[in-house]
Amino acid sequence: MPLNLFIIGPSGCGKSTQAKLIAGKYNLSHLSMGQLLRDEIAAGSGFGDEAKSYLDNGKLVPDDLIFDILIAKLNTLNNQNFIIDGFPRVLNQGKYMEFYLKKKDLPFSLLIHLSVTFEEITARRAKLGSEFQDENRTDNNPEAIASRQQFYDDGITPIREYFESKGLFVDIDGNRPIEPIFADICDKINKLKI
Repeated sequence: MPLNLFIIGPSGCGKSTQAKLIAGKYNLSHLSMGQLLRDEIAAGSGFGDEAKSYLDNGKLVPDDLIFDILIAKLNTLNNQNFIIDGFPRVLNQGKYMEFYLKKKDLPFSLLIHLSVTFEEITARRAKLGSEFQDENRTDNNPEAIASRQQFYDDGITPIREYFESKGLFVDIDGNRPIEPIFADICDKINKLKI
């Protein structure tokens, strides 16, 4: 059975690190919603030009644009065996993806949520300093970071409630080192495959 995973959490929580590890272990394609958008911007595509004005201000790119970019990429993967990090960011996006996969007779396997306190994220940023900065990002300024955190805080509850009610949501304590977080996630994924 195909394995279609999603991992979310506040900006700086380590979801990309975990997504890479998960992709390697389960032979999945790792897609970062943020990176897909940045790739479109770098390519100077119409999608990219439109997305840039939103990203530069730490604002959410409109759903229709997100879906156009994401679906085009998923089609190259046969819409299966992937992990998408940083998506869904609002409930509507999650419902859309659930419906999209269902129409293709494919599973929305699991939504993994890394629960990390803002204090822990702030401490990690301070500890890593310039290493934490991704030079490809134009939205790594304090205002944009605060805006992303606020957006996350506002959006996580409806996502959690909806996907928990369907048994598709797992909450992982992300206030720990990489290895135990990864072990917990693998435990949840392995239970799916049985």
